[in-house]
Amino acid sequence: MNESPIPAGSDANAAPSVRRGKRGEAAHVTTERLGWRTGLRRGIALAVAAVALFAPPMAIPAQVLPAVAAEPLPGADGKPLAFEVVSVREEELVTGAPSPVQMESTADGYRMKGVPLMALIQIAYIPSQGATHFGPNQITRLWEPLDSARYDIEAKVSEADLPQWNDPALQPGMLRAMLQAMLADRFKLAVHRETKIVPVFEMTAGRKGPKFRSSEGASPDEIAQRHPGVHVLILRSGAIAATGPNPGQQWLFGATMLALAEFLSTMAGRPIEDKTGLTGKYDITWQLELPTQDAGADRPRDFFTQQIIYVVQDQLGLKLSPADGPMESLVIDHVERPSEN
Repeated sequence: MNESPIPAGSDANAAPSVRRGKRGEAAHVTTERLGWRTGLRRGIALAVAAVALFAPPMAIPAQVLPAVAAEPLPGADGKPLAFEVVSVREEELVTGAPSPVQMESTADGYRMKGVPLMALIQIAYIPSQGATHFGPNQITRLWEPLDSARYDIEAKVSEADLPQWNDPALQPGMLRAMLQAMLADRFKLAVHRETKIVPVFEMTAGRKGPKFRSSEGASPDEIAQRHPGVHVLILRSGAIAATGPNPGQQWLFGATMLALAEFLSTMAGRPIEDKTGLTGKYDITWQLELPTQDAGADRPRDFFTQQIIYVVQDQLGLKLSPADGPMESLVIDHVERPSEN
């Protein structure tokens, strides 16, 4: 399990979308000893709940996206991994707010409810290196008629693959590979990757030095015990993220500057590159201002971008400077409504 809310960036600060290509937890920790399957379910629920506060409706936070090899893994029979049985149904829309997204691992498969297509793609694909996930502005949106659709998915793993599926170290990679196969089969999804030069932030050390300390090396369960009621998530980078207990309060434990840059990139509206020269691991905390529930359309599009600039400078003792740098994007070549069950 890994990986923070993904808020919208501003028009000025967000990296532009590519239009066309050339072709835990609880005590909330996602560890096996504390119940890795329960942690996965709760961690996803937490992260998706955060989306409602921070992000556009199609964004899924990095914490829900497990680390995995870039290439699909082979199944027990040597063939590419795929679910043995998959049911995909479009959720019927009702008036009012959409129902909460639900995702959970089961003993013999995976279950999702109310999941947008963008979320499926973000879970199934990760950047080749560096960042922990593709943000919404790194995925082309060639399927506008499907943007509002949400899906209920029930998937079963073959009996031959069950031993690996029930290994918490292997399941995240298997899930990605199986979702890729499902998207290609049922949604006729075809993608390719591109790298372009886009606006970024360079993160450097401030004049007075950083305002955080070297990591104490606490384990996830030690952090949960010290801070009752917080939600602890293990990031793909190996750092530990915690939310709360105050609204908008966030912590990173055992984080490198690269991990911090990747974590904050999701809220800054553009990639952040680490240029601090700091090579250790650190325990870091900051406080965000959350939008009020009635802010609605009046909330500035750069609401979080401007906050991250302030947080990095005033709360962390670092500095963000605009620059240009490479960013990998996922280009959607083709996608359709899912085929019938």
